[in-house]
Amino acid sequence: MTKIVKVDPWASAISEKETLHFLQSEPLLMRIGVVDSDGYPLVHPVWFIHENEKFLIVSERNSAKVRILHKNNKVYFVVDNVTKEDGPIGVRGRGVAKIIDDSNYAQEVMQKLILRYLVSFDKPVAKKLMESAKSDSVVIEVYPKFLGTWCGIE
Repeated sequence: MTKIVKVDPWASAISEKETLHFLQSEPLLMRIGVVDSDGYPLVHPVWFIHENEKFLIVSERNSAKVRILHKNNKVYFVVDNVTKEDGPIGVRGRGVAKIIDDSNYAQEVMQKLILRYLVSFDKPVAKKLMESAKSDSVVIEVYPKFLGTWCGIE
C-alpha cells in the first residue's frame, strides 16, 4: 500500500481503509498540478479512478497537461470534500505520471469514468467521451509517492 501520512496539524489522519473508501466511493474531482517549461503551475480538475495503488485519468492526447507531462512527469494532486457533515476530508500528494497511448486502454478507463461520474452511457456527453477515447485520448497513470490525508478538525 502507498504510504499514508497525516499532513495537517489541525486535522485527524484517516486510515488506509477510510482512504481507499474515500477515493473509490464518491465521484469527486481530483485537481492535478503540473509545472510547465516556464515554471508556471497548471492545475486541472479531472475525473479519476483509483485502483491498484494508482490513479487513472483520461485526457486528450494533445492537451496542455499531457504535453507538459511528456517533458516533466512530476505531479501534485488533491482530492477533497469540504461539504461533509463531519468536516473537510481529503487526500493529497506527490506522484509520478506515466502516459499510456493505447486507445483500447483509454476506452476501458473512460467506460469506468462514465459509470462513476455520469452513471449511464445514455447521455449525449457519454457518447462523445467514448468517441474521443477511441481516437484522441491517452491514459495518465499517476503513481503516488504518498497519500497525505486529513479529516475534520481536532
